[in-house]
Amino acid sequence: MRVNLLFVFLFVTVATGADYYLNAEFGSDAANGLSERTAWRSLERLNKQALKAGDRILLEAGQVFPGQFHSKDSGSEAEPIQMLSYGEGAKPRIEARGKFQTALLLENVSHWIIEGIEITNTGPEPQAKRRGVLIRANAGGVHRNIVLRGLTIRDVNGSISKNKGGGTAIRWEVSNQKKPTRMEGLLIEDCHVLRCDRDAIKGWMDPWDDLSNLSTGIIIRGNLLEDIGGDGIVPIGTEGALIEYNRLYGARQRIEGLNTREVTHYAGPSVGIWPWSSKNTHVRFNEVWNYAGTFDGQGLDSDFNCSGTLFEYNLSAQNAGGFFLICNWSKHQDSGQSIGNSGTIIRHNVSFNDRIRGFVLNGPVETVSLHGNVIYNTVEDIFQLIVDTPWEGGRFSESVTVTDNLFFTRGEAQIYQGTWGGGGMGLWKAQKKISRQNFDFKGNAYTRVTGFKGTEHIEPGKIQLKNSETLGSLIGRFDADLKVRANFDRMHRFLEKSRYWSLLQAAL
Repeated sequence: MRVNLLFVFLFVTVATGADYYLNAEFGSDAANGLSERTAWRSLERLNKQALKAGDRILLEAGQVFPGQFHSKDSGSEAEPIQMLSYGEGAKPRIEARGKFQTALLLENVSHWIIEGIEITNTGPEPQAKRRGVLIRANAGGVHRNIVLRGLTIRDVNGSISKNKGGGTAIRWEVSNQKKPTRMEGLLIEDCHVLRCDRDAIKGWMDPWDDLSNLSTGIIIRGNLLEDIGGDGIVPIGTEGALIEYNRLYGARQRIEGLNTREVTHYAGPSVGIWPWSSKNTHVRFNEVWNYAGTFDGQGLDSDFNCSGTLFEYNLSAQNAGGFFLICNWSKHQDSGQSIGNSGTIIRHNVSFNDRIRGFVLNGPVETVSLHGNVIYNTVEDIFQLIVDTPWEGGRFSESVTVTDNLFFTRGEAQIYQGTWGGGGMGLWKAQKKISRQNFDFKGNAYTRVTGFKGTEHIEPGKIQLKNSETLGSLIGRFDADLKVRANFDRMHRFLEKSRYWSLLQAAL
């Protein structure tokens, strides 16, 4: 009797949702959509259907579905609503064709899984705020458990201009303007983003300066981002976001005249991975290669209105703007809008032949720790290793510790306070010695390092590196710390599948 009752319970649980089939070639919107033989034809018909917990939307593999999918319906924790493919062949494709601002739009929903779908949104001309996927929450309360997995988002031609509204492959937006609203549980995993302008994966929170109701459980993992017009991954309005095992190859490569002042200003600054208006973001085991342009153009950035940001075991490689930006716009902190930039920890990351510069500290950042990082640079005769700068004439860094890093450079590594170089290119020129009241150097290793105008750089426990060092021998210096070595091994295994593994392997 117990077995029979259990069977009935399981049957009822499984059978609560319906399956809705779409076949763009042979379907009919006059059918009921409940089987492959009676599939609907269009997204327009699907949008008219009220969805409930446990429902599944099944798109025929290898087919193209023009238009937009838009839903305001929610599943349940036990029975999410799902959009999947069925049959054999390529991923089914939703094509907005620029006729809709967003190809796939979920508004104020919870408990969704969207998996194995391709999405494009290419209009005749680029248009600001054009998107592939948008998750919007603005109705108050907590919106939970949305999964975007194994999607291909490509050819979203938004505006390349940040100031004009840009565009995004995958975006989430939270507005607290009318009612307190937040998200709890957003997983963006194993997606492929290709040729999208301006940004790849990005959040938003309105107002940006209110950190009292941050979204939690944001995980961005295992995604491949290629040929992106601007920023790569930008968590905004989050508490404890985790960004891991993502690969970003070649950003800002498609802007003609990128190195002219006008185009650089029009496109705006861009970086591979950076949090903003967030707390306790954890960024680990990612790789960022080949950013073009020097405004900003770094692989990684700890931005302002943030606290407790941790970057560890990431690779930044061959980026035109350098390795790392740590910044704080003092005018917003002074006005009370921003909490500044405090408690950033940057440890055990690797810079491989990034151009021009290593660390740029821009504005009054506080309690920043640069520890155990490896810079390996064989391409620059002059390398701006650490530059402390103000932001728009504001204050310099307030408290930074630089300990036990390994700085291997073929040329001269420079450490100084800098000032804006002009020309709109995001470059800095030497101004004076770095402040030893605000910077604490200890136990770092260098091949050749100088201070302002070639003066000697002095610090306790300073180590001289040999010219024969390799990237592998540098990392090998951490072998005595078993936990650190285990994580470098984990990083190594991740990078073995990098598109550019052969370049790294040759340096090891």
